[in-house]
Amino acid sequence: MTVPLATRGRRLFRQVVPVSLRQHLLRTVGRTPVEPQARGRRQLRPGSPGGLRRVQVGCGPTSSLGDWWNVDIRAFRGIDEVVDATKPWPWRDLDAIYGEHFLEHLAPSEALAFATEAARALRPGGVLRLSTPSLEHVWVTHFHPVEGRDPSEVVRDTYRSNRAFHGWGHRFLFSRPMLDHLLTAAGFTEITFHDYGASDRESLRGLERHPGWAHVDGWPTVWIVEAVSPGPGGVAQRTELADEIEREFGRYVRSGH
Repeated sequence: MTVPLATRGRRLFRQVVPVSLRQHLLRTVGRTPVEPQARGRRQLRPGSPGGLRRVQVGCGPTSSLGDWWNVDIRAFRGIDEVVDATKPWPWRDLDAIYGEHFLEHLAPSEALAFATEAARALRPGGVLRLSTPSLEHVWVTHFHPVEGRDPSEVVRDTYRSNRAFHGWGHRFLFSRPMLDHLLTAAGFTEITFHDYGASDRESLRGLERHPGWAHVDGWPTVWIVEAVSPGPGGVAQRTELADEIEREFGRYVRSGH
């Protein structure tokens, strides 16, 4: 029986073209592989012998770090693996997890799922470091509806305020107490806040890449927080916070009114 030309072509394609290139070609025509795709340094994947034990989440196309496993939900060129960090993680016993301008792109319920997974993935004493825009900074700098101001200035501030919340794919801005609330509920301890590039841990210094960090009226433009995982025996209050998020935020966002 004669094998159809199209079938022979597909077989030859699978035999000749490397798996990684086939997956790239599939993505370029709008088909996304189901499994995460590693980008280089496969032998260093966390969990493999001699693998990396530090993961950067939401690295995007330009912020990969050396000696870190760099992941993102989108298949940007140069990242190490496509991962949805709000879903169960494939790794355990990590030393550190880092995310810069990542948390604000998650709904608060997703942020809780991410923080919980991060706590599980870290070894006891492992550290999560996050940077995320400061809600307090937005409050004090973005809107000044003082009587007698030029209406055009108030219009400008109205745009700026809404842009801070909705621009660049932002979904939720965190205050310092809300970050503490989130990380505590996920089981973290020893929650500390730091200046840009600063840390009590040498391995976590100088990681930030996003420009424009400053203090304005006593508030940082970005909160940079570190939190320590106590390990599997840690106490988390995920269910309580999940209920609170739904009661205080989720149901209003979904209501359509």
